[in-house]
Amino acid sequence: MFSDEAGIKLDADLKKIYALKGHQPKVITHSPYGKVNLTGFVNPKDGEIFINQMAKGNSENFIKQLEFLKEKYENKIVKLYVDNARWHKTKVVWEWIEKNTSIILNFLPKYAPKLNPMERHWWNLRRLKTKNKVFSSKAECWNSIQEYTNNITKEEIIRICQI
Repeated sequence: MFSDEAGIKLDADLKKIYALKGHQPKVITHSPYGKVNLTGFVNPKDGEIFINQMAKGNSENFIKQLEFLKEKYENKIVKLYVDNARWHKTKVVWEWIEKNTSIILNFLPKYAPKLNPMERHWWNLRRLKTKNKVFSSKAECWNSIQEYTNNITKEEIIRICQI
């Protein structure tokens, strides 16, 4: 157990930090570059996966992703199962859906990430490409993510999606 004069204790065996009330521990990170925001879609039937960058999770960027899907699956009906993020349910999204009937939104149950096949791909992507790695830039991180989508096989995509 390590202790300092500021009232912060570190239990190295348990890998936990304890702080006295009023003493906020500082967590030092290794990257000054921030994070890469992603959105992803997986087609468990055909073994397709799409991972895109987006500036921020909001309705405007969600609609851009819906437009990406509409273009990708031109002349097809797309049934999209999404989580309950608030930007998936805004008025502007519903207005877009009403005008673009080829995209049908369905909502997964709240607090049920295990039902979302894309969540399994996020876990696998982190495990293989980003966990315990320090990137020198956002571009380097994005390249690692693209490597994942470029090298994963259709069979592997389908297998990871299985419950």
